[in-house]
This record gives sequence, structure tokens and C-alpha cells, in this order.
Amino acid sequence: MKTSEDHPANTGEAPSQAMRRLLDRPMDPAVLAENTALVAQPHETVDADRFDLLVVRIGEEHLGFDATLAHRVHDPAVIRRVPHRHAEHLAGIAAVDGDLVPAGLLGRLLGISSDASPASPRIVLVGPVTRRWALPVDEVVGVRQFSRSEVIEAPTTVAASLRRHVSGLVRTGEERRTFVAIIDGERLLDALDGGLR
Repeated sequence: MKTSEDHPANTGEAPSQAMRRLLDRPMDPAVLAENTALVAQPHETVDADRFDLLVVRIGEEHLGFDATLAHRVHDPAVIRRVPHRHAEHLAGIAAVDGDLVPAGLLGRLLGISSDASPASPRIVLVGPVTRRWALPVDEVVGVRQFSRSEVIEAPTTVAASLRRHVSGLVRTGEERRTFVAIIDGERLLDALDGGLR
């Protein structure tokens, strides 16, 4: 049994000598075989044609945030109004797990009416840490995977305020009858940040 006296710092052994002793020690053949098998496993390939969306609902509209844009989903939080800020889409500041995050009204920004009293409201935190926003939504549907070939251009019948922030549409749901508007992350963050200026 090794004691604290065997530690290199207590034996006077230089750290480089201790490391060499560790690396030069005999290896058990079973451990070597197990590690060799682990390293020899093929890497999982990523299909560049596939992408994930966090699908949410505001009113009757389904919106999709690229999974890399969506930071996390949180229970509703109290939002405090910010004085002297009059951007229609700026709801205020939300305290989320001890962090103060600007809160935006995505429905107002996109021209979508929210449910009067949603059954399962959530807050979606989006953007990098330096541009993070809290966006209340009526419902979080979940993360769905799509192929880039499934994306269609948003038709002209989509409202102009929504169309400005959408990079395309995909179908989902039962019999693929529900359209999800894919939110363009950069355009969305630029529009939200504009309310802070």
C-alpha cells in the first residue's frame, strides 16, 4: 500500500522522473487490449445534411431555433420593465438562475399574437453569452431533426415582419401538415439588440 511518503514530492524525486516512471511501467495485457479496442472503434460520422431545430409555438405559429442558437429552456420568470426604453419588442429584464437577461417579445417583433393564457409557457434563452436573450413562448414542442433538402423558401403569403426573420420553412407534425418557420439567428439577434440602443 502506498502512503503519502511515496508521493514524488515527499521522496525527493523530480516530477519529470516520476512521470517517466509512470509512463515506463509495465501495462497489463488486458488493459492494453481494452484500450486498443476502444481507440480502434470507428468515429461517428456527422451527416452535414441534417440539422436540429428547437421548435416552439407562439399563438398559431410554429417557430424553429437552430439548436446552436438556443441556449436552454427555462420555466417562466418575472420580467421587470426597463425605464426609458420604448422598443415595442423589449419586455424588460428577466432574472434567470441568478443572471439578468434582456427579455424580448418575439410575438410582437414577428407580428404574431400570443395565447391569452398559454397552458405551458416557457422562456427560451437564445444567443451567445454576450448577446443572450430570454424569449417567452406559449409552448416548447421539442427538438426535431430535419434534412436541408426539406427546407422550402418562405412564400410571399408569410407576413412581412415574420418573413424578415425567417430563413425558410419545414414541415413537421402528424402527416407533416404543420409548417415551422426557421428563425434566422443573426437577423433575430440584430433586431432584438436594436431595442437596447
